[in-house]
Amino acid sequence: MAKERGWIFFDIDGTLLYARGSGREAFRQAFDEALGWEQSVEHINFYGATDLDVFRKICAERGEISTPAMEKAFFERLAPALDEQMTKNKVEVFPNIGKILPLLSNDWKATALHDSASHTSDPSAAKGWGNSRYPGSSGWKLGIVTGNIEATAKLKLKHAGLLKYFDERGFGCGCDHEDRVQIARHAWERAGRPRRAVLIGDTPNDIRAAKANRMVAIAVATGGFNFQALEKAGADFVFEDFTDTERLLSILNKL
Repeated sequence: MAKERGWIFFDIDGTLLYARGSGREAFRQAFDEALGWEQSVEHINFYGATDLDVFRKICAERGEISTPAMEKAFFERLAPALDEQMTKNKVEVFPNIGKILPLLSNDWKATALHDSASHTSDPSAAKGWGNSRYPGSSGWKLGIVTGNIEATAKLKLKHAGLLKYFDERGFGCGCDHEDRVQIARHAWERAGRPRRAVLIGDTPNDIRAAKANRMVAIAVATGGFNFQALEKAGADFVFEDFTDTERLLSILNKL
């Protein structure tokens, strides 16, 4: 049986998937439907941002004071707007994510590993997690640290076919706080304050959140920041993308 290692928290946008502009379109739609605002979001930098912070900044730009009632109305419309947009625009899952998550998750099937092992030199196929060639668990639990509110985070993961790999007890989302450091802390606390935790993201804000919460920071340059920028931001490990599955699993196996 694999030993209990801890939790790996993943960011969503830019790390696991690309929503092909659905998020921006959903923001525009929600502003219109909830508040009657014709609001452009082209000037907004969503990389490493949080939905709550973006909403409040746009309100400030318009000379409005964000209220709990306004936030509630907006976010109630954001989820169905995103669902509508993502139904039109097929989500792109980044390379090897569809293989890595099943390998790490408690819910992956031995048949899936067998199929991938027959076409790759994946180290988990050769060595296994634990004592069996097809173990039931890597020892890691998977959670989420994202700037998306919980409803839209789950929608993005659902449309990408990835939701089943994540434990809801480890979700930290943009509705919990406007600051990503606090979102990461919320996820860590909900997960039971694990002694060992990893945060995988694609922006300096993800790295900052990891370091502030004493998590191992793994960065991947599939979002808006290149390898050098993520390295300079202080990530413990940096990847161009996760096609090098062997390196990622080797790092996690040593933690």
